[in-house]
Amino acid sequence: MLPGIAVAQSSEGGAMSQEFMVMAIFSVLILMVIVLIAVIVSLMSLKKVIREVARQTTGEEEGVEEAPGWWTKFNKKLWNWTSVEEERDILLDHNYDGIRELDNHLPPWWTYLFYVTIAFGVVYLLVFHVFKTQPLQIEAYNMEVAEAAKAAEARQAAQAEEGKGFDELSMQFSDDPEVLAGGENIFKMQCAACHQPDGGGLIGPNLTDKYWIHGGSMADIYRTIKVGVPDKGMISWESVLSPTKIRDVASYILTLQGTTPANPKEPQGTLYEGDATGKE
Repeated sequence: MLPGIAVAQSSEGGAMSQEFMVMAIFSVLILMVIVLIAVIVSLMSLKKVIREVARQTTGEEEGVEEAPGWWTKFNKKLWNWTSVEEERDILLDHNYDGIRELDNHLPPWWTYLFYVTIAFGVVYLLVFHVFKTQPLQIEAYNMEVAEAAKAAEARQAAQAEEGKGFDELSMQFSDDPEVLAGGENIFKMQCAACHQPDGGGLIGPNLTDKYWIHGGSMADIYRTIKVGVPDKGMISWESVLSPTKIRDVASYILTLQGTTPANPKEPQGTLYEGDATGKE
């Protein structure tokens, strides 16, 4: 069961889910219960041996046997063991260097568990391979992947609708006054500290000339704003601004081309000779 959960989780990024943790804890608890039962059985057997050794040490004669308790009866049914006195009845003729073999049977709990596995196998065969009422592991994995793909498509559609058809893969300059006004507002609030309100440059480069360090097309400017330039101190704005707002800022920056700032910074980077609107 645990590998099945792990495979399903791999389609969601490999994070350990709460369900996986519950199954792991449940497995550990089962193991602890088994160990506890084994310890109890061992202690009860040890108690019986100690009592027998004490009886032989004191020379106490065997009296009338006490009626077996519920635990003794339970162990008898669980293990179907043969007492030492009865072993002569199940001795085989095989003799290996003086070692005699006993014809012991498997413990009932083991045989019953084996029967359960056979029944489970039959049910599994009918459910998964004959009637196919439940998907196999690989089929369940493919279903999870398909559902994740549909969810991703739905998110993209919702983002596109929210952004009025905005598509990051086909980046285009927008001269919509509303878009440029929004971009200007964001620029003056977030970008002016490094580029000056008029785009002339301060810590960051001059945005009014045709020289660009990371490319001067619309797509290049969008990508620079989105991922940032960490080694130059510019953060990634992807987690702060939505794709449409990054588009608005990039469009506004392109409108600064050819303007005359009060204190322009020296050109940096490579001359970009494309159209100021980002069209090649």
